[in-house]
Amino acid sequence: MTSPFEPSQKIPIKLPSNHPDLLLGLDDLLNLGLISDDQVKQIARQYLICTVVFTPETESEPEVIYRPPTAAKRPLIATLPPITKPPTKPSFVNSMLQSFGEELSVRWLLFLGVFLVVLSSGVLAASQWERFPAVGQYGVLFAYTLSFCGFTFWAGKQSNLRLTAQTLLIVTLLLVPINFWAMDSFSLWQNPLNLVVMGIASLTLTFITNQLCQNRNIITNFPSGKLPLINIIGLSYLHWGWKLSNFPLIAVYLAMIGTTTITVYNQLTQPQENTNTETPQWGISLYFTFLIYALLTLLTRAIFIAGVNITQLGLAIGICGGLVIWLSEKNSSTNPSILWEELGRSLLLLGWLVSVITEPVQAIIVSILSLWVFSRRLQRYNLQLDFLAIFLIGLQTIWLGWRLVPNELQRLVISSVTHLTNSQNEPWALLSIALFPYIILMLWLTDKLHDQENQELADFGEYVTLFLGICLTIISLVNPTLRTANFLLSTITLATFIQRRAAFSPPLIYLTHGMGVLTLISSINWFLPSLNQEIWAGILLAIMIAEWGFSLGDGIWRRSAWYIGLVLAALSFSLFWENSISNWQNQNSLGVIWLITPLALTGLAIRNTEPNRTTNRFLSVFAVGISQLLTLPLPGIRLIGLGVGIAVMLVHTHYLRNQIYAGIIIGFGLSFLTALLGEGVFGLIQLKISGWFVVTALIILSLWLWRGVLLRKGTELAIIYAAASDKWAIALCTIELSALTLHSSLIYQGTIKTEYFYIITTAIILGAIVYRSWGQSKEAAFYGIGWCLELLTAEILGFGEHSIIRIAIANIILGLTTQLFGEWWRRKHQLQTLPNSFHILPLIYGAFSVILRLNTFANFTGFCSLGVALIIIGVGRRREAFKPLLYFGIIGLSISAYELLFYQMSLSKGEALGDGLIAMSALGTSIMYAYRILTPWLISYLGLNSQELKNIAHLHWVWSSILFLFAMTLPIQINSSIVLGTGLFLVRYAIWQGKENSQETNQEVWVYLGLIEVGMIGIYLQNLPIGRLIFEQLLPWNGAISCLFAYFLYILPWQRLGWSKTPWQRTAYILPLIIVGTTGLTTYPITLIIVAAYYVFLAKVATQIRFTYISLILIDWALFTWFNDLNFRDSLWYVTPIGLSLLYIAQIDEQLKLSTTKPLRHSLRMLGSGLICGWTILFYQNLPFIPGVFSLITIFAGLGLKVRAFLYVGTGTFLITSIYQLVIFSLSYSFLKWIVGLLVGILLIYIAANFETRRTQITALLRNISDEFANWD
Repeated sequence: MTSPFEPSQKIPIKLPSNHPDLLLGLDDLLNLGLISDDQVKQIARQYLICTVVFTPETESEPEVIYRPPTAAKRPLIATLPPITKPPTKPSFVNSMLQSFGEELSVRWLLFLGVFLVVLSSGVLAASQWERFPAVGQYGVLFAYTLSFCGFTFWAGKQSNLRLTAQTLLIVTLLLVPINFWAMDSFSLWQNPLNLVVMGIASLTLTFITNQLCQNRNIITNFPSGKLPLINIIGLSYLHWGWKLSNFPLIAVYLAMIGTTTITVYNQLTQPQENTNTETPQWGISLYFTFLIYALLTLLTRAIFIAGVNITQLGLAIGICGGLVIWLSEKNSSTNPSILWEELGRSLLLLGWLVSVITEPVQAIIVSILSLWVFSRRLQRYNLQLDFLAIFLIGLQTIWLGWRLVPNELQRLVISSVTHLTNSQNEPWALLSIALFPYIILMLWLTDKLHDQENQELADFGEYVTLFLGICLTIISLVNPTLRTANFLLSTITLATFIQRRAAFSPPLIYLTHGMGVLTLISSINWFLPSLNQEIWAGILLAIMIAEWGFSLGDGIWRRSAWYIGLVLAALSFSLFWENSISNWQNQNSLGVIWLITPLALTGLAIRNTEPNRTTNRFLSVFAVGISQLLTLPLPGIRLIGLGVGIAVMLVHTHYLRNQIYAGIIIGFGLSFLTALLGEGVFGLIQLKISGWFVVTALIILSLWLWRGVLLRKGTELAIIYAAASDKWAIALCTIELSALTLHSSLIYQGTIKTEYFYIITTAIILGAIVYRSWGQSKEAAFYGIGWCLELLTAEILGFGEHSIIRIAIANIILGLTTQLFGEWWRRKHQLQTLPNSFHILPLIYGAFSVILRLNTFANFTGFCSLGVALIIIGVGRRREAFKPLLYFGIIGLSISAYELLFYQMSLSKGEALGDGLIAMSALGTSIMYAYRILTPWLISYLGLNSQELKNIAHLHWVWSSILFLFAMTLPIQINSSIVLGTGLFLVRYAIWQGKENSQETNQEVWVYLGLIEVGMIGIYLQNLPIGRLIFEQLLPWNGAISCLFAYFLYILPWQRLGWSKTPWQRTAYILPLIIVGTTGLTTYPITLIIVAAYYVFLAKVATQIRFTYISLILIDWALFTWFNDLNFRDSLWYVTPIGLSLLYIAQIDEQLKLSTTKPLRHSLRMLGSGLICGWTILFYQNLPFIPGVFSLITIFAGLGLKVRAFLYVGTGTFLITSIYQLVIFSLSYSFLKWIVGLLVGILLIYIAANFETRRTQITALLRNISDEFANWD
């Protein structure tokens, strides 16, 4: 226990001021009597960042513990104000300044300071370099080393400069190898005096290294023992003697091997002593960092300075990389450092790259090191990427090992094996056999991984090995012998692998079975290489039959046989198909052999059970279908193929009773009948095209008649065939009608002539459709009947003049007839709704007539459009849902009217485009008023309400207004009264629609539109001769005159007149701006001032201060104009008003005065003042008093008004100007430049040391300054 008579000592404690448990710690210290209440208050006022409340502790049971008399328990005195709000988050600037006290920031500032000091002093020395001898030149480096060493020892004795001391120690130790390098480079041993200096320097550096490494106050984790110290000093001494021949190479390998041996020995013999007491800053300890640095320094000197061939250093680089990885594993707290691991792997890769071409032995050793590295990673992480690396490294190691074999022996082996396998032209194919043992090795490795229950990694290894096997198999394909051998080895390997595995996947079984079949096929090709494709197709079919025979039963091998049989069937078909064209030309019927495939599949379908039976039946149907491709082009043989198809389908339909199969049977039957008629079998005559049309029509009729017979029979199979025959009849009917449609189009193109057979065909089909739909109401039948009527009309009219217009008119007649027929049908049967076909068919006729007359424009085409519009209106008025059609019909009425107008306009010559637009606008205006006048009658006929008709009139107004506005931009020769009349009628319509007592919901929009048209009429009046004479004189004053009109628009009592005042007042807002914008540069400055005064008036009357922003822009415009007139060309005259305008906005804007928009106000002030001051910085540095004066004015404005933006910008401008002038001065005097650099470096080191020693006081000072600025505007 300490005596009370001993003098008290101060114990400094460093704690973060924002630690969450700081207050609890102060409470405990106060209770123990270690600090007083006044000291607690002082700490709170000086360091705490927010107010706190000290709450007294609750009374606890007394404990029998001795306490000093001064530490009596008492309640805490809460003298600080209570917490009223949560602590605010430090500002960005405050946080940034506090970060300078962090360890990384201190180290970074130290690095910058050391760099600047070394660079600046080095340049200063270099400027006088020639005046020094070699020993003097080295003396500069030695002096620097001693200086850093001295500062290191001094900082190490200071308890609060630990980071500074560590940084200086690192720099000192890094300079030691450079010193020995410099001694050797300057050849100091050649002179006795230099040799003495060399001995003194080497002994001094050895002593310095020893003392620094043993200083536990600075470096706490240096390994114990003499070997590490000897290692680090020896690496420096190895820089001597590089003038001797081959010594650089010897030195590098001595360094690598020696360092590796000492490090491994020291790590294995003294693991506890070498364990780091704290987590290293860079992933491994400083000692090992120095080792790696020294090794890399030797490598760098050997490669880039001594000129050692880098290919001889591959092993050394690889050893260095392996050592780095091993050290990162041994000397990291938990996992190896990623940075050092990446460095080690990069060195291994570099060592392999530089030696792989010329030094295979070194590359093999580096590869073994890499295998060791990745095997350790694989054991630790079980990563697939590591296994892939091991796989690739092992593969290339085989190649490197082959390169070690003598060239003569290589040539002997290759020539012998190529002669044995007949692969002289492709010796590289021998790899397919030579690398097969590596596949077995990899499979053994994956088997071990399976034993270790590492399933995912083992599966990945198997996939990689399988990929290599596939590549080897692809390589072997070029040689029959190697291919057969590779297939055989692959099959044996896969079979052995499956046998060893307890569980196996079906794809592996399929692969093994397939490889066996491929081996058999390859063996046949090896023994009989001259077989043609048809024989090979037969062999494949034989193997297919064998496989499918073996597939009968259960088991995965039997299932694989079924799949392999399918593949063989496909391959055999491809062989037949490849020569199909030549077989057709030579009438070669060997393709009929492939019909055995659907027969075999049919047999499998009979023998197998579900679900295989269904699959085999489907494949049998598919096979019998594609087999027709081989037989159909061959006369006679095609009948065999179709007959087999009918037989196969009969069997399947008998068992399945499927409508699709029944349809296929009918298809085969119809094809068989077509083949009989086409080949003229049994003496049948050859049919012409028209005859085939008639035959097809009769087939359609026969199918529907046969359908009726089958339906009356009523059995299940009969019903299935009836449905299939119905679908075939529908399909043939569609095809027949399409063909007749094509025939009709060719008639009217003049390509062919019509015949009565086509009319007969159409009549038969029409009768067949009527028979099929008799007693039934089907939409498709009605469409078919309409199609037939169209074709009948076209074929009949084809006997006369081939005119498209006749068909178009006929379609309009058919459309009107079908539309009226629908109305009669509904009244007759008293139907609420008609079938859709009664609506659609008239529309189709109308659309077809429009398509036919698209290229025709005559005096009657407008009436054709009218007829189509009447068809659409007649259909559209039937239902509420058809109202869009009704609107289309109404649009059609307008189009027909415009079409008649266009035709009359086309007859006129010499009229301007503007005249045509005015005529179109006048027609639209007439239609608009016609809809409004005829509204009562149209409501009852069309079924529309008054609002809908009004909307139609509105659309015509929009269309007419658009035409009118476009016409105003073009030359107009028509009578001006027509133009003005049309415009006034449009304006009157719009303005009256905008009255508040009207039924419109958007009255204001109508007023805007009417005023726009008034403006366009005004533009038209200006372009008239008398208007041009008046307006040209008043052009510079138009802005002022528009203010007068805008004033009256603003003050008139529009609400009493029946309109809303909003559109008129808004027009008053923008009218002067529009006028000023149109007059442009011709406007007088006084006019701009008058307009600006008008907007000031609006700002006062409307209490909208932002109107003055417009005045601000106009005033700036006027000032720019005056400056230009006064020949003020300096850009600052023009930039200053812009900056002042921004400052005005920041000062008077009501929204920016809110506390929530304080950052935005600050940013706007920064922008305005920064624009002015920044402009002076960029363009007036040759006149420094200008940016100086502006900066001082801004600084005093900021201090006087307490505005941060002004103070920041002014101070920044002042500093930038000063620094720029200093830089210019230093560039003129280069010696001064490096003196400044030296001083800046010393300043950075001083700042870093101060941040480390006084970080708390500096942080508190910066925080107070930041809080003071926060209260400014």
